[in-house]
Amino acid sequence: MIKIISMDFDGTLLTSNKRISNKTRNSLIKYKNKSYKIIGITARNLMSVNNILDTSIFDYIIINNGSDIYYVNEDKIDNISSIDKETAIKLYSLFKNKSYKIDFCTAYNYHVKSNIKVDNRSFVNYINELDEINNPISRINIFFETTKELEENKKLIENTFNNITVVKMLDTDNPNTKLWLTINPKGINKLNALNKVCDILKCNLDEVIFFGDGENDLILIENVGIGVAMANAIDIVKEKASYITLSNDNDGIAEYLEKNI
Repeated sequence: MIKIISMDFDGTLLTSNKRISNKTRNSLIKYKNKSYKIIGITARNLMSVNNILDTSIFDYIIINNGSDIYYVNEDKIDNISSIDKETAIKLYSLFKNKSYKIDFCTAYNYHVKSNIKVDNRSFVNYINELDEINNPISRINIFFETTKELEENKKLIENTFNNITVVKMLDTDNPNTKLWLTINPKGINKLNALNKVCDILKCNLDEVIFFGDGENDLILIENVGIGVAMANAIDIVKEKASYITLSNDNDGIAEYLEKNI
């Protein structure tokens, strides 16, 4: 019996213009009012989430790919783990001349090292040195121009560091515009964070439905009670999912819930 409805954000909950539709929002509110727990699970940090939607839809939001959990009703964040400063410095030294942009993500802000400053959002801070970051680094994004660069540097990171996890990322709404690696502390991922929330709620993974589209969603698609891939998901996610619903631009979450839950 499903008790928890959970979903990724970009490419899943959000349309391709990075907004939640009224139909999907109203559907989630309806199920929340029926005592289902609604959990968002995203690589975004909290301020980025606040920038695109009303967090009161949710009971919990797992942010930074699993490094942090936001308790919505209590308005507090639990940092599960962070990347130590020494590792962050080594990564910065390794990629400052290889990557056109590096994000150092805390629970609330993006601290960005880039020669091009185009993002004016209040939670994006452009930095010159890592000493300007005072809060724990939950996640690091390293951007590349080509798939070849992405693959080569993923292997380089995996062969160089044993205390972090690296995952390939792709914006399924704009697959030709962004290629990046997201880096979290070793053992941190969306599944482990969801397990912590399930412990709080005294539920197990068999009672969870999860909607996703990207490679960092795969671990949840394979391990929850019902893993649902969006029609716009990457191929491996669709192959491993229990079901495939409509795309994020066609209210795939609401469509599935209304027909099956």
